Amino acid sequence: MHAGISPKRLIIAAASARPFVRAAVAAGYEVIAADVFCDQDTCRDAFMAIPLPYVNGGFSPESFRKAIFPLLNGNGVAFIYGSGFETQPDLLDQVAQHCPIIGNSASAIRAAKDPQRFFALLTSLDIPCPEFALDPPAFADGWLRKLVGGSGGTHIVGSGRGGGEASYFQRLVPGVPVSLLFLTDGSGVREVGFNRQVLAPASDMPYRYGGAVSQVDLAEPVRQGMKSAAHGIASAFGLRGLNSLDCMVEGDRFWVLEVNPRLSATFSLYDHFARGARLFEAHVQACAGSLADVLPSEQAQAHLIYYADNDVTIPQGMIWPEWVADIPEDRSRIRAGEPLCTVMAAGDVASQAEMLARSRLAQLTNRINQIQESIR
Repeated sequence: MHAGISPKRLIIAAASARPFVRAAVAAGYEVIAADVFCDQDTCRDAFMAIPLPYVNGGFSPESFRKAIFPLLNGNGVAFIYGSGFETQPDLLDQVAQHCPIIGNSASAIRAAKDPQRFFALLTSLDIPCPEFALDPPAFADGWLRKLVGGSGGTHIVGSGRGGGEASYFQRLVPGVPVSLLFLTDGSGVREVGFNRQVLAPASDMPYRYGGAVSQVDLAEPVRQGMKSAAHGIASAFGLRGLNSLDCMVEGDRFWVLEVNPRLSATFSLYDHFARGARLFEAHVQACAGSLADVLPSEQAQAHLIYYADNDVTIPQGMIWPEWVADIPEDRSRIRAGEPLCTVMAAGDVASQAEMLARSRLAQLTNRINQIQESIR
């Protein structure tokens, strides 16, 4: 996005667009939402909501072009995106031919998600990172296979399972997964928050994303090291706006795994009250080259994804607790293993927020199981 562009209407596309749509509407924009789910809360907030098929870690190009391209040529329209484009940045190149993109360019995504280029940069900047390889290692133990541009952890498996041209391999390192959500104008960096990622493993997806908790307590060398790494990466690739840096952390050590050069799911840990609108506007302005200060978060926030244990049919008129987001439409069918909704909680510290979120997740699970039993 270039300085001086003031869009009146935004098209926000992401695998799950809800938190970005909510914040953009609160900031005064008219929003067309495009995502996989078109949940109740997304449809409520957006001027229009468009469902997009999602296959192989990204949007179906043909379906995306058919649904989105007719909307791109209006005056004052701009395009903002979250996950779903790292595996196919060509779609962003095509969008950019019709309207401004608020976010990183397709070329910046290609550079940041190219494992050979990314890890060469980390090595040159003396940023700690796991060993990586483009070819399958001779011994599979202790290695992971990842899809280039993959997101959500569903693509990460042991290195002995499959392969392909779009994969690379990364050695396992100890610790817990932590991300830094940061704002950048291509040179300066502002810390938004450090977040511990929560896994929701399934038999075929051992590293599936299950949620996150903000205000994670980290050793000061790790905090400073991660911020320094974000600065070096942002400067090298010319990143703009909100981005997130994924790491593994153990004690006072950390290893950089990847950078996500787009709006990320952890945005929703900071969109409570009026903060979300300000953070969204800060993203817009940073993409235009103006870096704003970020307000500190007062409470820890947690969100956990509720994956259906069994096939579920949402009953007509179901009343949802106020701490549930990404609410599916009445009568929709959620298959076992699919995300059903998101549970949220707050606390004075990260552990308190996560504990409350897990309690609410168990409470909601019991309630949905009872409802399913009653309608069988």
